[in-house]
Amino acid sequence: MPLIFVIAGSAGVPATAAEQAAPLQPGEIGSLADLPHDIRTVIGPDVADRGGAFAAGCVSTNGEPHSRFAGARLNGDTAQVTMEYGGIAHYFDTLDFRQVNGRWVHVPKPSQSVAARAQGK
Repeated sequence: MPLIFVIAGSAGVPATAAEQAAPLQPGEIGSLADLPHDIRTVIGPDVADRGGAFAAGCVSTNGEPHSRFAGARLNGDTAQVTMEYGGIAHYFDTLDFRQVNGRWVHVPKPSQSVAARAQGK
């Protein structure tokens, strides 16, 4: 059982230098600072930057944030931002944005029931 805690606890440590040094592809965003302000506002202030330490488990012993920016891709008037969330259900999620009238607007995912109705189920 202690091995599980070691593995879960290690997910919040900063990425290795090799991971941080990987070249970005065109349209990829590698840091929170490079995101448009509107997107950054939706994500919120308590987010670790890519490769930064965060509380991957349920307990934040040093006051680390419980989420971390994992990367983003901007393509014309659309953007996808991948976030990593800590806790028992440690997971990644992608947030979609669209540029409307010069501002980046979050596009929420349809709920399961809306998606099922759209498919005729």
